[in-house]
Amino acid sequence: MALSLTPSLMVPQTTSYRGQDYYKLFAGKGYNVVLNNTALSRTPNNAKTLGIFTTSNLPVWLDRNVYKQNLLRSNSPDGKKANATDIPGLKQMTLKAIDILNARHRKEGWFLMSEAASIDKQMHTLDYDRALGDLLELDDTVKNTLAKLKDLACDRETLVLVTADHGHGFDVAGSVDTKYLNAQKTDRTKRNAIGIYRESGLSQYVVPGNPQDTSSLQFSEGAAFPANWDPRYTLFSAVGANPDHRENYQVHKSGPRLPAVNTSAAEDNYIVNYKDAPTGFVVNGTLPVNQAQGVHSLTDVPVFAQGPCQELFGGVYNNIDIFFNMAACLGLARER
Repeated sequence: MALSLTPSLMVPQTTSYRGQDYYKLFAGKGYNVVLNNTALSRTPNNAKTLGIFTTSNLPVWLDRNVYKQNLLRSNSPDGKKANATDIPGLKQMTLKAIDILNARHRKEGWFLMSEAASIDKQMHTLDYDRALGDLLELDDTVKNTLAKLKDLACDRETLVLVTADHGHGFDVAGSVDTKYLNAQKTDRTKRNAIGIYRESGLSQYVVPGNPQDTSSLQFSEGAAFPANWDPRYTLFSAVGANPDHRENYQVHKSGPRLPAVNTSAAEDNYIVNYKDAPTGFVVNGTLPVNQAQGVHSLTDVPVFAQGPCQELFGGVYNNIDIFFNMAACLGLARER
């Protein structure tokens, strides 16, 4: 098990259930309790394992790997308010979980759900760069998971499903010249930094083939994470339903976005958070003013399947049918 929990629920405090130390209780039941990535990597594959690595949500890929100053949040899982900086990513947790499940339950078979939950969380706050980082981390995790299953010689007997439970109405319609945008003085002239159709050109989320030759661009090898997260030319992207906010189409280096702020203590009344994007322009919201974030949409989501019964997951169907198809593949379906 790899979890992200409030440590006050685990360590002996007045807010923990009956004031008990749940780390000790898990250890007493035979669990190997690990609180950082180093300990996780050293955990024997034959040990029952509980991993808790931070308070609240795990930091996203972009902050763990690029803007590491945002990890200084007094969020250690032992409740001592130290900075949790030795944190595993989705790939590390998933591959370790597979090793443990394979070692302990190869004969019986096993089930694992691995969730890139912060893609959704960052999309809610219109933080598309952090959502993209975690989406690419998920892609890298899937690639390495398939390789792991092949190495363990169980890829042909393991069904792998990759999907989402909803979308956000997100799309890309062009590119943005952020240098031009930042130089303008009014909201209306800032909008002229957006290029559409033949003026859109290419973004610069790519890597030079030769570090000395910035005109020769090619995608990076291996995991396709951009080498430069703050290029001049970025993506003109947005969701269909959003609160009032400012937009400058640049990465937020100081931490996750906060697009709207509440002006009332008595009731929710959200307005533009100027500090979120000072160089940007105001984008009027489409949601009720009591909403601080973007919302889910009705868009269809893809389902990718590989392994036994993969043929059951083609076509268009309701999301609950994924469960029934999994049950059918496992021989658990009931006859009508």
